[in-house]
Amino acid sequence: MGRERERKRGRSRRERRRRSTRTDWTGTLGLAALGVFAIGLIAGTILTTRRPTLKADRSPDLSGPVAMPQPQSDGNLTDSALNAAVNQLFLSLNPSLADNQYFPQFAQEKIGWILSQKKAVIFFIIFLKNTENTGLDAEDLMASGTVEGKSTIVIARPRFIGFLLEGGRTSAPFTLQERNDFALALVHEVVHLQNPNRGDPARLGDRMAEELRAWRETDLNFARQLRELNQPMNYRVIEADDALRACGDKLPCEPLRQMLLQTEIRK
Repeated sequence: MGRERERKRGRSRRERRRRSTRTDWTGTLGLAALGVFAIGLIAGTILTTRRPTLKADRSPDLSGPVAMPQPQSDGNLTDSALNAAVNQLFLSLNPSLADNQYFPQFAQEKIGWILSQKKAVIFFIIFLKNTENTGLDAEDLMASGTVEGKSTIVIARPRFIGFLLEGGRTSAPFTLQERNDFALALVHEVVHLQNPNRGDPARLGDRMAEELRAWRETDLNFARQLRELNQPMNYRVIEADDALRACGDKLPCEPLRQMLLQTEIRK
């Protein structure tokens, strides 16, 4: 009997620790309430993730120029180098810059919306160092939803490292394709955030319906215009555009659905 009571006490302590871990994680970051819809913009190597270490996660400043580290050619990127890269990439997409005048009005409005929301302190951008148990796929560069009542975009650090290494530049000045792909990802997430009826992200059918809607809206109003200008972009965005063209730009679109399905099933 004594041994049985001790086993029960041990199980109870372990269960309390597990509950505490879950509460700290979801309460601090709010991913349980985030209603994650993510863009798997760049297909690539699955990078190893660890259990969340919230102390190391932080939101990029995004408020002004950032001192940049020296360019690096390998994966040994420090937290400060990565945080600076997020800042510089975001700042380089400001619609008021002359370099971005080729962005269509749709993209300029969406990126401008992020800037205005952040200035009003009703918007978060979270640079998430550890993505395990968050519902993010290894290919997801960004996700979006609501944290503490504020619109939020999450940038996944493991995938962001791959994004930079594949793009060829890990610090400013970034390549034109890196800037285009990052802008496409941001605009895609704003399309999610501005939709008040996203359904239940826990249900595959609802996630697929919302992803199809966001991919279509981003493609027709941004990606296709970039393609017509012969702007470089990730091959997956081009494949999505080809799929939509095959469907007459209408949903439902089975080729696009098949393209996105496996990533959504893994979540």
